[in-house]
Amino acid sequence: MVYANTKWGKHSYLKTGARWKPYLPETQRASRAAVSSMLKRWGAVYLKPNNGTGGYGIMKITSTGNGRYTLKSGYATRTFHSFGSLYSAVSRHTARRSYLVQKAIPLLHYKKRPFDLRIMVQRNRQRGWDVTGMVGRLARPRKIVTNYHNGGTPMPVDMLISPHIRGKRRTGFIQELKTLGRGVSEYMSAKYPKFPAFGVDVAIDAKLKPWILEVNTRPDKSIFNALKNKTMYRRILSYARMKKRS
Repeated sequence: MVYANTKWGKHSYLKTGARWKPYLPETQRASRAAVSSMLKRWGAVYLKPNNGTGGYGIMKITSTGNGRYTLKSGYATRTFHSFGSLYSAVSRHTARRSYLVQKAIPLLHYKKRPFDLRIMVQRNRQRGWDVTGMVGRLARPRKIVTNYHNGGTPMPVDMLISPHIRGKRRTGFIQELKTLGRGVSEYMSAKYPKFPAFGVDVAIDAKLKPWILEVNTRPDKSIFNALKNKTMYRRILSYARMKKRS
């Protein structure tokens, strides 16, 4: 089966691996029926462009009860008093391009702002995979997306999760995340073999369960350069140069 290099294609391929299914939030192609049923099931969903980067075009819908809904995009929040009026507003975007609807994961917060993680995984000289970097992405106040090019603040992962996990447990948890990122990348490379790097975006919920939001085949390096400590950025660049020489 052919899996397109789109969010839907990569999500669909990951679902074929029994090991990864528990980490995947429910995701469907966006339609009126899919959005309605997932809102009834989960209470909140994200709408994401099937193609696109940087967090642009992402919307969050929340069912607030009594047939009311909120729609958040950028800094704006709108309230609707029926699903019909809500979906009429949403369809102005979804009619122009392909969208997905995904269960909203209640992200961990740091100083009252949500964050998620980017795990950078690159091919090594032996054609295996190494985790070369991991960075947290802290959303700007009042924004629903964490992406660096959409105003998110890159921060050390250890700092972001330190209020939630202490001591040796934190060290072990970070290692589990690296193992997850490496394993996902190895699996993805079977269907997407031409890519020398993957960026695995991971959300962590209130129960400290990691969720794979999406996998990027052309992950941005510049977010790591925004960190004060440049060790990871230099390592990522060295792997990228090694790939060019090979």
